[in-house]
Amino acid sequence: MRASLPPVLDSSSAAFAETPEQAMSTLGERIREFPGVDVALTVPRTWSFIANALQSQVRTGDDAEIPRPLPTMGLVGCVFIDELTGALLRSLRLRPSHEDVWRTSKEVEQALAWLSHVGALGDVERFHRSPPRLERPLIETKRWGWRNYEQMSFHSVYEPRRGMPARERWQAFEANRIARAYVLRHPGEPRPWLMNLHGFGMGYPRDLAGFRSWHFHQELGLNVIHPVFPLHGPRKQGRISGQGVISLEFIHNLYGLSQAIWDVRRILSWVRAQGAPSIALHGVSLGGYTAGIVAGLEPDLDCVIAGIPPSDLPRSMVDHAPKSIRKLAKDEKLFGENAHRLHALVSPLTLKPLTPRERLFIYAGVADRVATPQQALSLWRHWGEPRIEWFRGSHVSYVWSREVWQFVEGALVDAGVAEPPANAA
Repeated sequence: MRASLPPVLDSSSAAFAETPEQAMSTLGERIREFPGVDVALTVPRTWSFIANALQSQVRTGDDAEIPRPLPTMGLVGCVFIDELTGALLRSLRLRPSHEDVWRTSKEVEQALAWLSHVGALGDVERFHRSPPRLERPLIETKRWGWRNYEQMSFHSVYEPRRGMPARERWQAFEANRIARAYVLRHPGEPRPWLMNLHGFGMGYPRDLAGFRSWHFHQELGLNVIHPVFPLHGPRKQGRISGQGVISLEFIHNLYGLSQAIWDVRRILSWVRAQGAPSIALHGVSLGGYTAGIVAGLEPDLDCVIAGIPPSDLPRSMVDHAPKSIRKLAKDEKLFGENAHRLHALVSPLTLKPLTPRERLFIYAGVADRVATPQQALSLWRHWGEPRIEWFRGSHVSYVWSREVWQFVEGALVDAGVAEPPANAA
């Protein structure tokens, strides 16, 4: 039987009594947090960031290792796109109803109690069960633009553990049960493999172009594979790729990341069965976060590259959620200790990487307004300060950053996964 919601107090209640000044302040906050207004504020937010960058001559304290962004017109454009992206993501993911916040808070409490009861709360390796090997996926030849690729499909067979809250709700996502991946392979003898993990809202064949996968396939001679994250691309449930995951639906965050890790590990078993002499893992944004977790569970990866990675999802939610939602989530005890305890099971900061430090790489934008530089810095420190590239851009500008793709290519070469291209100087 479903528990009843706490009573809703009306505006005449003493608990909600406000002075005229307080009422006007509250109204102003609500107006500023209206989605359309949030988007309109991207311009002043952009100029505020640039003005602060101009005034700040040096970074101090914990941020001392992050290079200071040098404002240029190009950087202004990158920051504006980041701010616009953040505003759109907030309107899509971070504006739940009071009932949804209350329900999610109760689900988190139930999940933590159950996980503690079975002894899985403090044991990340035990929580992430080893999935069955992937042996006979369906592989079909497809076409994107004028180029061919292969589409891999297989039954994920991931299920949340019995006894966990919202298990049936997650299982009801029919399209999500079929895992997908996009593949570029060379015929003949085994080749090294590059696995690319996409970011939030992606998961389509066009990611092959966004990740320069045909370049790495043709010029560096690699086989390349792109797993599709749960509830993304052809696995989506709503109108938008990613809707329903990596949001304030914290149980969905747990299940989505757990299933992503499960699917990636199954695909890795198939890649190894192809005779792969070496395997590199490269993730961007949400994919960089996922790569960080997989690096702590899979012992024989030859190279791991985390691009523009978040490292603390609860912190990101607090930073990006509208002020009224932050207050509501705090009042309902959704933000705070419980959120961190739950997300610790799917956090790259919980696991030590099994890949040697000299084969770990990170790149991050000095003006990233989505996954802030401080998030990448935390992962860098957790990984023992491996090689990091601070590129002159923001979150979305990695796509066209020459610095980024030269760094990725160099990392693959330095880790021994790829040979330098024939036309390299």
